[in-house]
Amino acid sequence: MILFKNKNTQLDDLLARIAEQIQLDDTRKERMETAYRAIESLLNEDIGFFKDAVFEIYPQGSVRIGTTVKPTGKNEFDLDIVVHIVMDWEKYSPQYIYNQLKRVLQNSDRYKDKVELKNRCIRLNYAGDFHMDILPGCQETSYDEDKLVIPDRELGDWTSSSPRGYGNWFINKSNLAKMTLLEKAYAMENLPADEFSKKKPLQRAVQLIKMYRDEYFKTNPKMATSSIILTTIAGEFYEGEESIFDTIENIINKIKQNFNIVGLVGNRLKILNPVNPQEDFSDKWDDDKEPELYEHFKKFILHLDKQWKILKEENGVIEEANTIKGLFGEKAFLRAQDSQVNQLEKARKMKSIGINTSTGVLVESLIDTTKPIKNNTFFGSE
Repeated sequence: MILFKNKNTQLDDLLARIAEQIQLDDTRKERMETAYRAIESLLNEDIGFFKDAVFEIYPQGSVRIGTTVKPTGKNEFDLDIVVHIVMDWEKYSPQYIYNQLKRVLQNSDRYKDKVELKNRCIRLNYAGDFHMDILPGCQETSYDEDKLVIPDRELGDWTSSSPRGYGNWFINKSNLAKMTLLEKAYAMENLPADEFSKKKPLQRAVQLIKMYRDEYFKTNPKMATSSIILTTIAGEFYEGEESIFDTIENIINKIKQNFNIVGLVGNRLKILNPVNPQEDFSDKWDDDKEPELYEHFKKFILHLDKQWKILKEENGVIEEANTIKGLFGEKAFLRAQDSQVNQLEKARKMKSIGINTSTGVLVESLIDTTKPIKNNTFFGSE
């Protein structure tokens, strides 16, 4: 199904529509927002610790930065939220802060059966297809409102973090592309654009890389590279490309270049939090922890590189379709194609495209040599 005459634009459009299939739909977004607003209300009603505490709640992670990916198998969507407390945190132990959040949740008839204690957060397991991880943290300083100290139960101490700062960093990196290839193409070809075309190439690239990660590691999920590593490394290497395809290609090439650099000295890549270098997101790659995770990450990137080169070199629509199906699955590809068909129908109704009567080629405007596309009556006339 050809929507654009330019091959690169056509491929970007298809990639964007594949990514659109795997993100949070409006119904899930509303459920999740209702869920975390309910936690905010619960803490505001507390007559103990939170009665006197100044705090705010906000989402973090993929929901905040627009890179959600539909889970595979029996996995669930996860909503990560932060309880950002402003107080003299040095007067309290990290365990005390954690326990205050635990107390409120476990004393609630609504949440007590949903509580699962994790190392740094408390998880609420909702019936359905998502869970919520609630991270308590205290603002470390007055001059950096995003930097937090987080209770770490395993360490029995505070650990440094900056979830809101990280989110702002990623969004700023995404906005290096002032206008995307798709936005320009829709404007130039007078096609009706959906909201999906406005999402930035970096956001789409992260979605697609994570999607392929899930496909690649589906038989060995314990070795899958974490989303925070993939997101951070993509953001670090992004250079403002307007195309989704070019964004992924550049990210892959930069990772490979760094493989060669660190390989000469026998080290590994270090993926640090760009707004808080005290956090090493890749510390599990150390030799004394789980170094095999790093080896699997390298194999994953090299395999993605090979597939991306094949996709770039292919000229035929059928060959490209087969490669994309291999990368992201046939179901996602077919849904993306259906989305393109719907877009063509919108354009036809607006009379912004037609068929050239001399060549039979789809064109973007109705002039003397074109005629409108007839209504599709396959499902019966209206």
